[in-house]
Amino acid sequence: MSVGRQHPLVFISLRPAHGVALVAVLLLAWAGCMLPAPEAETGQLYHHNWWNYYARATYLLKQNRTEEAQADFQRCLGLVSGAKFGNTRDMWRARTYGLHFVEGYFPNRELGVCLLERGTNVTQAIHYLETSLQQEPSGRAKHYLNLARRQQMTGRTVPGPQLRIDSGEALAFTRDHACVLTGAATGSGHIRHLTVGGQSEFIELAAPSLPFARRVTLAAGTNVVSVVAEDLLGQRAALTVVRIADWQPPRLLVRNVIAQGREWLVEGVCRDEFGVAEISLDAQSVFRRAGSPSAAEVPISLRVPWTGASLKVVDLAGNRLECPLNAAVLAQTALLQTYAARDLAMAFRPEHQQAEGQLARGSFAMRVLPPHATALDQMAAWERASRRFGAASAVCPASQTAPVPTADRLRPSLSLRGCQPMTRVFTEDFFVDGTAADGGGLASVTINGEDLLAAEDRGSVRTYFARRIPLDLGTNQLEVVATDRTGNRSAQAVTVIRLRPEYLDEALRLSVGVPPLTPTDAGTVGVRVKRSMETELMRAPVRFRLLERDEGWDFVLREQGLSVSDLADPASALRIGKMVPAEMLLMGKLFTEAKGLTIYLKAVETGNGEVVFASDVYTPDPDASLDDAVAGLVLKIEQGFPLITGEVLRRQGSHVTLNVGRQDGASESSRFLVISAADSVGEAGGQVCKAEGQPVQLKMERVQQNTSTARITHSAAEAIVKEGYHVYTR
Repeated sequence: MSVGRQHPLVFISLRPAHGVALVAVLLLAWAGCMLPAPEAETGQLYHHNWWNYYARATYLLKQNRTEEAQADFQRCLGLVSGAKFGNTRDMWRARTYGLHFVEGYFPNRELGVCLLERGTNVTQAIHYLETSLQQEPSGRAKHYLNLARRQQMTGRTVPGPQLRIDSGEALAFTRDHACVLTGAATGSGHIRHLTVGGQSEFIELAAPSLPFARRVTLAAGTNVVSVVAEDLLGQRAALTVVRIADWQPPRLLVRNVIAQGREWLVEGVCRDEFGVAEISLDAQSVFRRAGSPSAAEVPISLRVPWTGASLKVVDLAGNRLECPLNAAVLAQTALLQTYAARDLAMAFRPEHQQAEGQLARGSFAMRVLPPHATALDQMAAWERASRRFGAASAVCPASQTAPVPTADRLRPSLSLRGCQPMTRVFTEDFFVDGTAADGGGLASVTINGEDLLAAEDRGSVRTYFARRIPLDLGTNQLEVVATDRTGNRSAQAVTVIRLRPEYLDEALRLSVGVPPLTPTDAGTVGVRVKRSMETELMRAPVRFRLLERDEGWDFVLREQGLSVSDLADPASALRIGKMVPAEMLLMGKLFTEAKGLTIYLKAVETGNGEVVFASDVYTPDPDASLDDAVAGLVLKIEQGFPLITGEVLRRQGSHVTLNVGRQDGASESSRFLVISAADSVGEAGGQVCKAEGQPVQLKMERVQQNTSTARITHSAAEAIVKEGYHVYTR
């Protein structure tokens, strides 16, 4: 059998049985190590097998000899005579004989390309391209099928695309930092491009209906989010949705508190930058927004029972402010308001502030009042408490006229609810809820310099406020300061340490390596693709932990006796895994096509050499769009390994049943971390369970539609994993 190359003869003296076996092995090895058929390099036909015709056809197509290439592709498929027999199935790896394979065998696809390039029969071109996609999807087939369908529709009247948004109204308020827009773009002209909130969807094959779900990060205030769809003919449709991000709760400013028999008259105003939706007193509505425009300022005049009540204010985004108008607070406010000019500085020594806290909790003088006590009795009780803790002067009944003002040396009162001096959180923001009061009137209330009082609210005797403060990772210092109109100042400092949940640690993600791409003659293009892949893999949020960049691969290959061409075989991952601590290798191969480049990638486990994911992308212009193509390929890889959260439903020995399945994106290659139920995935710490210092892991064994079975990989961890514990993909 001639293959166009000379091989030296080897003479070995062996016993007959051994000789036959060795000859068989040598023949298989010789067949498997054969170089590509010379037709691919010279265009000359040496044999009449289907792979010889395919090799010559690809050569001719690259030379723009499309008609001749078309005839050879037809011979490959057995559509016309010439080949000894045909091979009609497109595939990435086609066996010829022995251990000889053709990498990237796509006769249906390339025949469709020829028909389209020649313009002889677009309908037939679409047929062969669709056949190719059904047998083995490829980016090149999708690209040319888009071109064929566009050519088929050109000159016809085709309705333009239509957009549908399913996620809420066109205008909506939200208190979230992001919104998820869901909907669909449809059109007879096939949707080719779709942009949601300025972010383009990765679309390889245009489709008549394209659903979408895109998470759009919001800025504080009004966000105009555009959705634009374009079909193959360039016809466009656009929709705009408006999301008003209001992250801050309303504020209540109390301007006057008057004791009237067995009631308190509380006067003030509720404010919210985007509008107050509802105000209720002890679940009884006192204000409800009706229609538009919204009310950014709502004056209030409330009659509160002497025992107190709870006021709740809700804005249009759903942010809430809870205001406890209890008896002690109202009595204190009325008293300070009436005698604001008196010099009561001594009454606000630290021990007196402690008494104020006791009064606010209803655990001091108020508890001994008789049921028939009036609001004035409440004030009298406060007066007695003030004297007991060192008031500088006597207090007269509230109904009398206040004396002539003297210098105000009384600091405002300031209290923060639920805020410890130092707090550790895992959330993106921190909720500050507090109250500031001064009988002489407040001049400002600031959080890290941001004044919460509007100019028209200065002079209010009490304010209830709440803010969501965005946090950076690490230590955040917050300072809340209340200042009255004479310059007296009260301040509280809070240190908030924002931690990252352990299960999100990049060190716990699946470790991957990106070896050099094959073939060896890929040259600078192969280097560009590898560097672009590494850049995309390191882009936040990181899905994989990237190992071994350029500096390490030459040494690894040399130590294992491998060449770059050996990387085309997934079995080489087993040998590389002995030196590189990567759990997967992303092994890429470049196919230089006629008028373009295909990048084919396999994710191979280093533990067993199994290919767990494979995909490709095609770019017709590598010089202009190579980085975009690689970004799309990395996106497909990450989508092949989605981040999934779930729960342990049942444990039996070393096996567990999880409430996640194929519908959630789980597969037999998924790996999970185990998180204790007390530290569930979400706002809590997410502490990862450990056995002998190592994270507890689960390896999938059987995946069903809604559930799956996994094995605990560490025997010492069986007693650690319990029902109700949470899991998160590595």
